[in-house]
Amino acid sequence: MKKILLINPSFKGVYGGTNLENVVLQTPPIGLACIAGSLLRENHDVRIIDFNLSTNDKDKLVRELKEFNPDFVGITIVTPLVSEAESIGKIIKETNNQIVVIGGGAHCSSFPEASLKEMSLDIVVVGEGDYTILEIVNGRKFSEIKGIAYKDKNKNIFINERRELIKNLDDLPMPAFHIFEINNYKTPLIIARENPVTWFETSRGCPYGCIYCNKSVFGPTFRAKSPERVVAEFIRLKDLGFKELHLADDNFTFDIKRAKRICDLLIEKKVNIIWGAMNGIRVDKADLELLKKMKQAGCYRIHLGIESGNQKILNGIKKGTTIEQIVRTVKYAKEAGLEIGGYFMIGLPGETEETMQDTINLAKFLKLDLNKISITIPLPSTELFKKLDEKKLIKTYDWDAFKIYSLPSRIYDHENLPWETIEKYSKKFYRTVYLNPRFILKRIKRAIKYKTLKDDIKAAFSIKWI
Repeated sequence: MKKILLINPSFKGVYGGTNLENVVLQTPPIGLACIAGSLLRENHDVRIIDFNLSTNDKDKLVRELKEFNPDFVGITIVTPLVSEAESIGKIIKETNNQIVVIGGGAHCSSFPEASLKEMSLDIVVVGEGDYTILEIVNGRKFSEIKGIAYKDKNKNIFINERRELIKNLDDLPMPAFHIFEINNYKTPLIIARENPVTWFETSRGCPYGCIYCNKSVFGPTFRAKSPERVVAEFIRLKDLGFKELHLADDNFTFDIKRAKRICDLLIEKKVNIIWGAMNGIRVDKADLELLKKMKQAGCYRIHLGIESGNQKILNGIKKGTTIEQIVRTVKYAKEAGLEIGGYFMIGLPGETEETMQDTINLAKFLKLDLNKISITIPLPSTELFKKLDEKKLIKTYDWDAFKIYSLPSRIYDHENLPWETIEKYSKKFYRTVYLNPRFILKRIKRAIKYKTLKDDIKAAFSIKWI
């Protein structure tokens, strides 16, 4: 048996100071829950530190390292938190240099060699880590483990062959949410109805080609848990005390027949827990029957990946959807009685003032319950990033600059628009959509019904309107 400490860095480095600062989900990290599940199934001793609950409490980390004395520490890393992860890794090595430090997540999978050079890591996991972590902690020679990059004693870096994607997700253990202090997680009620909330997954992988999406971990192949397994996880999460569940899937409705079967089982077994498709579903993968079943099965809100209100822009980013499909799916969702959130982007390739205005006009026309607009950021390992880099438009590899939902003027130059213009339309989007008297009245009624007025006001004051 080995002792493993898993660490989730604070996401305040991602959202702090942005329009979403006060509307961020606070949930147990699902990636670490999955890794912990694999380790616990083989009787390893696992502990968690989530710095979202104790931001930058490095003293707590040192105490845990000395008390628990882990053999391994695993850190999940996204691009904007590289500096934070390096700070954590440095503390670990200063406290006990014999601890093996493992990095995982999208950034490590995108840049395995650079991650080993930039951070105090001994190994990085490339791709899915559920089985890779077991081979690491069970003592297999690093040179024989697929899906890792590592340093030897002389600091030489080796990158091994990638591991095959997990074919049968039902073979995975249940995510180990039971080791988290779940009642310490509080999500703002503007984006949830009940606490505690958690993300959960029913599938992995996305076969679509959107140029802004990073697929370095789960890849381009859709793989799904069986409806029976999904419902079993619903029941387990409810039994653990979660009051609301949010889908982490990129493509919950990719297989519409499967999605309907999940809903049928939830209804048949009377699971009775509220949930939402908060990670976004595709507008070309939802019909009226499915949305009605989702509502009946406890789903109260879906989010749609709309992105742009201009068809030429949608085609350019390889979204594979149409304005007609967007309008139709919103109509179906309203008919099904679901709340609807929309994800929009501006500053996309080929964008003009006219196309950005088209996006604002579409959002105003759709009259959604929530709208989130982001200025396009080229995430590492995406087609968008590579194209901009080839054109010498990427200005920095300083990962601290890659703060989501902020103006990315430090990161790259847009091909044909100044950042002042893009930012102007971002603010115009919020003013047009949220300062509409009809929308304000609708939100007040909802806030009174679900007792969310305080969170609504707090969120409103965080938005940059002018």
